[in-house]
Amino acid sequence: MRQVSDKGCATYTEIMQILGLDPSLMSGTFNYHLKELIDAGLIERTNGTYRITELGERALILVDHVSRDARIDKYGVLFAVLSMSPRKEYHLFMVQMGWITGLLWFIHSVEWSSLGHATGSIAFWLSIFSLVCSSALTVASIARMLAILRNYHLGLSVMVFLSSNWFFIRSPNRNRFGLVLVLTLGTYLMAATTVAATYAGSPGLLSSAWCLQACATASLATLLVALLAYAKKQADALEVSEIERE
Repeated sequence: MRQVSDKGCATYTEIMQILGLDPSLMSGTFNYHLKELIDAGLIERTNGTYRITELGERALILVDHVSRDARIDKYGVLFAVLSMSPRKEYHLFMVQMGWITGLLWFIHSVEWSSLGHATGSIAFWLSIFSLVCSSALTVASIARMLAILRNYHLGLSVMVFLSSNWFFIRSPNRNRFGLVLVLTLGTYLMAATTVAATYAGSPGLLSSAWCLQACATASLATLLVALLAYAKKQADALEVSEIERE
């Protein structure tokens, strides 16, 4: 299962070679265990190749914990993560990104309000509006996140989910969500830099340097939205696949 997961997919012959078996010989023991994995829904066979399933990835996570002699699910977090449907996981990830972005936005809005107060009334009121929006986003995201996690009876261990690292437990979405996190922070920092530069007056509004910076921010935002849409599509497909398997 580990080799198939790492490779993405493997043929019958490749799996036997990985295990050190002669592909020219039929192994009843190998065939039996392979059939058991397929029947259990841990591996699936498509057009002659074998792939690890979502359930199989979850099983490997548990195996990794056992192999490291770790205290299994000390705070109930592993159980909560593995119990989430793909859509629920995606939604939880999104509200987490919401509170992280909202908190950063709030901090910068406080700074912008002081700059706006010094530069003019319109800029000041825009910064106040930004402060209200960032506060609403932060509070709403945390409230929604805690509402989701409350269903798993985690107690104080919900604090683990206040970080952005919990999704690294889930190997099926590790790379995609990691990239989303990087793009989210990159887009926000680029936008914050553009706004701060506008308040400072350097580079000047609508100058070539300012337009270039704004275009870079818009490009990152577009890429982020596209990646989020793809992640949601994949989460929906995984959930449909799990429902059909059941």
